[in-house]
Amino acid sequence: MLGYLGRALLLKEQMEVLSIIQSPISRSDKNRMRKNLEEILVQQKELEKRIANFQKEEKVEDYRVFWQELKGQYNQNTQTVSNYMVRKCNR
Repeated sequence: MLGYLGRALLLKEQMEVLSIIQSPISRSDKNRMRKNLEEILVQQKELEKRIANFQKEEKVEDYRVFWQELKGQYNQNTQTVSNYMVRKCNR
């Protein structure tokens, strides 16, 4: 069995191999991905607005709660896409 130091060295070697295998993403690929993600963000924000309007107009409390939960999920999705775009597409 490997001790703590042995496992740490093995992990370090594995990470070095992975960094060699993974080539950098080209600027054109990053730009393409960013463009696609920006398009998704626009659509998600439009859906968030529609959901908010449905929630405001809803008379049944149970349905309003559902719209609120759905709006929260879309908000989380928007944050996920935005964060990914910043990290991976340099935006």
